[in-house]
Amino acid sequence: MGSFFRLRSYRRHCCGAVLLIAAAACLSLALYHEARGEPIHGQLMVARVIVNRVASPRWPSSMCGVITQHRQFSFYRKSNAPTPRDEIAWDKAQKLATEIINDPTILPYSTADHYHTPAVRPVWRRKLHRIVRIGYHIFYSYDHPTAVKISVRPRSRREKEENEENDI
Repeated sequence: MGSFFRLRSYRRHCCGAVLLIAAAACLSLALYHEARGEPIHGQLMVARVIVNRVASPRWPSSMCGVITQHRQFSFYRKSNAPTPRDEIAWDKAQKLATEIINDPTILPYSTADHYHTPAVRPVWRRKLHRIVRIGYHIFYSYDHPTAVKISVRPRSRREKEENEENDI
């Protein structure tokens, strides 16, 4: 376990290599401590919240700045993050963080910028719009969710025939 904090980054050749490695390290810690027991969609949504915060003027503009901001994530206290103990989960968190840093398009589309577990009832949740619950997290957004205006379900043959008859 001597190389426990080893990070893998495939973009070290870029001019911002140090920033990419730092972002991957911070995101790895957040995914490990906040979502390691979640299904993959839950882990991706936690990452989406972090990415949305980086893009928002309400929070710091860097991944590490968002994650280490005072009292924003339960695992980060007194300028410290606990050492990961589960090497397999830590390795998975690093791989997922590296994938997200290299290709953020793998994240689901969402405006979520807050989340919590059902075990707590933070006061701020009343001011936000609930988006979705995935696994053990409930996600919220400042933005009001909008409904999808088209159906993504393909029409049945009967519906197609009825529409064709109505068009004649």
